[in-house]
Amino acid sequence: MEHITADEVIQIHEYLVRDFALSGDPIIPAGLRSRDLLESAVGRQHTSLGATMKYANPIDNAATLTYGLCNDHPFHNGNKRTALVSMLVHLDRNKLSLSDTSQDELYAMILRVAKHTLGMRAKKRSKRIPNRKPDDEVREIAKWIEKRSFRVVRGERPITYRELRSILKNFDLLLEHPDGNTIEIVRREVQTKGLFRSPKEERIHITTIPYPGDGKNVSLKLIKHVRKVCRLCEEHGVDSMAFYDNFDVIDAFINRYRTILRRLANK
Repeated sequence: MEHITADEVIQIHEYLVRDFALSGDPIIPAGLRSRDLLESAVGRQHTSLGATMKYANPIDNAATLTYGLCNDHPFHNGNKRTALVSMLVHLDRNKLSLSDTSQDELYAMILRVAKHTLGMRAKKRSKRIPNRKPDDEVREIAKWIEKRSFRVVRGERPITYRELRSILKNFDLLLEHPDGNTIEIVRREVQTKGLFRSPKEERIHITTIPYPGDGKNVSLKLIKHVRKVCRLCEEHGVDSMAFYDNFDVIDAFINRYRTILRRLANK
């Protein structure tokens, strides 16, 4: 099982600070409020009962990390946003992803974690919240994640067309010329002809694929097709790890869930 370190959580927080700096919802004040509180929140992943891990599977582990970051308030501001992105990165690192989950559901979940009401009935949530045991709350977070998570198969991961554009660029491939519901994949090649000729860039058409918009998800079937026609498969020396090697997971989640993160700024 893979874990998230304290320094990686700080990196996630700094990504959010930079990303929202010029928006109407900047993280102010930004930065770490207490290293001890951060280490305590992150350390929950490694809690053990003797030689037995208390949170021994990735979902329980992600749940306790989310609870700690959201409620220990290790940062001056942006704790809920940092907790949410950290949870998504943790799941991704363990080859898990959320499925059939609306942005409203994800937003409501993280708010209820912060208010200690996740799993409580609406009538009880409206009353004075009793002291709840952290273990009970972590269990509710884990149940919420488990209902909505699935294991990513064969190393492929769900990505948006914007993220596919970024990945292909690493291989000198571009998404260009959107036309209705389609877009071209072209290879960028620089050629020099003649002894004193200047380099000339050429665009070579590879294929045309469906294109519903940058923010939409690319199906796993289409990702496999793109990798095949672009010669980015294992048989061409590009395994899944190499294909996604420069894929910026943190930035991808911030872009994918920007609406939620903005809404959380005012809560």
